[in-house]
Amino acid sequence: MGKTILTLLLILMYITSLGAQEIEEEKEIKHNVALVFGITHIPKTISEGETLNSQNLPTIGADYFYHFSQKWRLGVVIDVELGKYEVEFNDENLKREIAVVTGVVAGYKILKEWSILAGPGIEFERNKNLFILRVNTEYEFELGKNWGLFPSVGYDFKKEYGTYSLGIGVSKGF
Repeated sequence: MGKTILTLLLILMYITSLGAQEIEEEKEIKHNVALVFGITHIPKTISEGETLNSQNLPTIGADYFYHFSQKWRLGVVIDVELGKYEVEFNDENLKREIAVVTGVVAGYKILKEWSILAGPGIEFERNKNLFILRVNTEYEFELGKNWGLFPSVGYDFKKEYGTYSLGIGVSKGF
């Protein structure tokens, strides 16, 4: 009889621990950070007084998001465009060098893996700071243990000019 009770207690403890693990694994992720590497495409640039077709710059970024629900999130993004270029604006050449783009974006999950994001921001640069409106989409692949890998495509609307971006990011939820 003592062995039966001991066996039942051990089985009960084992089942309880499995249930606790499932609850822990299903814990809702509220925060997410990401590191993003990409290319920013400037459609029309100027170099040494000559108009070029386009220029691609390497870009590195960091994101933080807070998830309000399974569908909605709000975040801060910071990207650094690693390069120099000039664009024409109001019959002048607007110089850009190592621009730092920041923004506050809202995200909505269309599907479990696919999100759209949009929000205002500022492109900081020593010659002239510019207001932007960023629109982006991402498709996240789950890697396990709250890690993800996502390709992204975006566009920054600016009064002066616009840029396209392609990126790949690694994210961690907690």
